[in-house]
Amino acid sequence: MQYYFFVIMSAFLFAMQFLCQQKYEEECGTGIDKALGFSLYKGLTVVVMMVLLSAFKIEFAWYTVIMSGLYAISYILMAHFSLKAFSVANLSVYSVFTMLGGMLLPFIIGVSFYKEELSVLKVICCLIVVAAVLMNIQKGKGSKKAFLYYILVFLLNGSIASISKIHESAGFTITGPQSFMFYSGIWTIVICSICLLKESGKIELFKGKKLLYSVGDGFLNGIGDLLLLISIAKLDASVQYPLVTGGVMVFSTLISITRREKIRTTEYIAAALALVASVLMAF
Repeated sequence: MQYYFFVIMSAFLFAMQFLCQQKYEEECGTGIDKALGFSLYKGLTVVVMMVLLSAFKIEFAWYTVIMSGLYAISYILMAHFSLKAFSVANLSVYSVFTMLGGMLLPFIIGVSFYKEELSVLKVICCLIVVAAVLMNIQKGKGSKKAFLYYILVFLLNGSIASISKIHESAGFTITGPQSFMFYSGIWTIVICSICLLKESGKIELFKGKKLLYSVGDGFLNGIGDLLLLISIAKLDASVQYPLVTGGVMVFSTLISITRREKIRTTEYIAAALALVASVLMAF
């Protein structure tokens, strides 16, 4: 049950992370340079955390370095296309594609390539989560270009989740989770720094709220990802990622309630369905 707790805890951290992203966007806007700066300081936060959590004992393995690079690139591209989508996409549909990608791709990979059990209960729980996610779709703006962004975020968020499973299961020499996250942070810093220098010729020194929100996001996302990396070595991907998706929905709804935000009846029903599926998935 320890690893199920880790997954549930990561879902809570991801739900809290959205608050940091929301506050940063309100403070700084959604320009590409702002997104790159946010990702850079987020990566720096992850690097510092992982050095401390590993007691300054960072391991090395070429396979981990390569896979952590793909992991970091997927995160950076995800942030980039998310910003692109904001101006043309229906954001509720965008969120649905993001969550479904992060759940369905690792589910399919786990069952298809790693011989994970495809039980009736597991399929039912997955379908319940899909239904709960789809219930959050609302009418809004959209365009033909938006469909491209929907597909991209579906694939990229699914790739982020899948890379963790592939890294742990490939059979090559790998490092521990802290070192994997350390290298992903290094990749993020390097890539974002190069892009910023090419884009604007400088790297902004973050202070005040900008620094608080980016560091907060890095801390929450870094610990959440670390817990998932630890858990994926013990849990099936086809169990872990539907549980994460359902958990994020439940915790996001609870956070909205505490913030006294307006919540539709269908969102309550969706959160209840996600909670039921998440509980069943643990058995």
